[in-house]
Amino acid sequence: MMKIDANAEAPITQTPWKLMPDIERIKLLNKQIARKQDYMSITINKTTESGQVLVQLDDKFSASERGVYLLDFERYLKDNVDQGINVWCETIGDKNSLRNLRGIQIKS
Repeated sequence: MMKIDANAEAPITQTPWKLMPDIERIKLLNKQIARKQDYMSITINKTTESGQVLVQLDDKFSASERGVYLLDFERYLKDNVDQGINVWCETIGDKNSLRNLRGIQIKS
């Protein structure tokens, strides 16, 4: 049973995940996405040995929808691939053309 506590130890990735090359981990995750149509708007960009999975969302989501969607996806991967996976959404630069015309730059 998982401890739901801020002080609980975070699960770590298992040896098969760690030994797999990045391209193979991406293929494995893409197979999992293909099995569940709900996650077809996700593109896997990069994975790490420590379980970080950097994704890009192809569809537009509001901030509240995006958070729940990514948490559901992370739970799906934890249940079907490796318990140590953590999903991170890559940030996208400011695309607002009006702000860009005024010379305002957002530094992240």
